Amino acid sequence: MQINLHKNTAFILTLAVALGFLWPEPAEKIEPLVIPALFMMMAFSMAGIDLSVLSIRGASAGFLINYLFLSGLILLLSPVVLEEEALVLGFVVVAAVPPAVAIVPLTKLLAGDVRLALHSEALSYLASLALTPLIISIYAREAGVGVRVSDTLEIVLLLILLPILASRYVGRLRIDSAHPINAGLFAVTYIVVGLNSSAITTEAAGVLLIAIARTFLSGAMVYAGAAFAGVKWPQRIAYTLFG
Repeated sequence: MQINLHKNTAFILTLAVALGFLWPEPAEKIEPLVIPALFMMMAFSMAGIDLSVLSIRGASAGFLINYLFLSGLILLLSPVVLEEEALVLGFVVVAAVPPAVAIVPLTKLLAGDVRLALHSEALSYLASLALTPLIISIYAREAGVGVRVSDTLEIVLLLILLPILASRYVGRLRIDSAHPINAGLFAVTYIVVGLNSSAITTEAAGVLLIAIARTFLSGAMVYAGAAFAGVKWPQRIAYTLFG
């Protein structure tokens, strides 16, 4: 029996996180690779997917799960379990900004509804033009934290619109999409963990608690709720990743 570790997303993520903590130094040097890696992941994730059918109801559900449920959870937990103000402000920004575009590639890898994930992502980024500055102004205005609208628009262009166009062409390549998606996932995860390893270890217990709550606990709650509501597997996966 052949084991393809390079196609095993759990192994790739575990390896990237471990290396990020154990050997973080190169992360700063290769940080410019984050955008190209995300672009590649998005393009291959959407290859062969019919994006013409828009589900406003489904996209709205994904948006609400992320901005109402997940962001609310982060904003409630961070000031309670963390003492370092910089870390609290960091989590405020995490709660305020739209969901990571990596949700779309992960949805692809987990056989979820990629179209639903993309539409929810697009709606979240559109809404973030108003929600991000609003949330930050409420929770972090005194610290001078801010997110420029131009940054959000740049991400929409580079990591949503252009990858959609590229996906129409990369789909013609005879490449298993799991390979470039996992390669990009490894690079992005390693760089993010490596760049933030020292900050994470400052209050490791609190950061770990929030990470577990906003990833596994919230995801499990969304998955269970979606299953109870009779949501089908592909859509359930997409919603779970937004939670």
